[in-house]
Amino acid sequence: MGIIKFEKNPIITKDNVSFKVNSIFNAGAIKVGSEYLLVCRTEMPNGRSSFVLARSNDGINFNVEDKPCLSPEDHGDYCKYVEWGIEDPRITKISDKYYLTYTGFSKYKPLVILAETTDFKKFKILGTVTEPSNKDAVIFPEMINNYYWKIDRPSAEGNSDIWINRSKDLIHWGGYQFVAEKEAGTWEANKIGASTPPIKTKDGWLLLYHGVRGFGISYLYKIGAMLLDLNEPWKVIGKTKEPILIPDLDYERIGDVGNVVFTNGWIIEENGEVKIYYSGADTNICLATTTIDYLLSICI
Repeated sequence: MGIIKFEKNPIITKDNVSFKVNSIFNAGAIKVGSEYLLVCRTEMPNGRSSFVLARSNDGINFNVEDKPCLSPEDHGDYCKYVEWGIEDPRITKISDKYYLTYTGFSKYKPLVILAETTDFKKFKILGTVTEPSNKDAVIFPEMINNYYWKIDRPSAEGNSDIWINRSKDLIHWGGYQFVAEKEAGTWEANKIGASTPPIKTKDGWLLLYHGVRGFGISYLYKIGAMLLDLNEPWKVIGKTKEPILIPDLDYERIGDVGNVVFTNGWIIEENGEVKIYYSGADTNICLATTTIDYLLSICI
């Protein structure tokens, strides 16, 4: 079926937010029972970001709550690492808890924060789980070889590539291994990073990732898919050679940051349909649909 962008995109804009924001975008996604939840990044009038929850019964029509669910001020001892905002949450369910990985931004540069919740009303801040500069962190939904696994994107000396690490307790991480790098002369020439939390399929761990290419004085952000080995998740066994989502429509090309499609949340339905929640130009939240079978077919 390919990738189908919803004909009534965008599905959420700042006009759907009852309090004052500059924009709403880059939402983590999860389905709890029959309810669809998006934890959305909102840029506040002061330029710093918080998170707000949006709820839906059909995955299309969302109601945005009337105040943020998580803000920099809620971080206690870790406030100094999120003073300039919290950004781009990813959500992974493990057992009966939901874990959020997101970027904390401050004078110390970006790093990854881990929080947990059971109800998306109260959040326990577990702490920093990377050093700076790092972002684009996603956690696998189950242990592999008796370890939890996290993919992230450290940046050092001009490199912005995907790495993986492991933990016994979700707090202390090590065993760092390289996963994938940018490819010169392609749509992902400048940097790549994980987008969505991995899902387990018959062929491997499937996730979406973003690639960035310099274009004049700006950048183009596009989305691809990647397949990792089930038992050795640092091994890439399949990867799309071309992007599967590109910014080719006005609501993806014109906005706060032009020529960007970016996702950090998807929901996999029981029938294999995939709902990809993505943002255009760092300004809105959109929906695209596909299937697991299609994504696997273009990775293998």
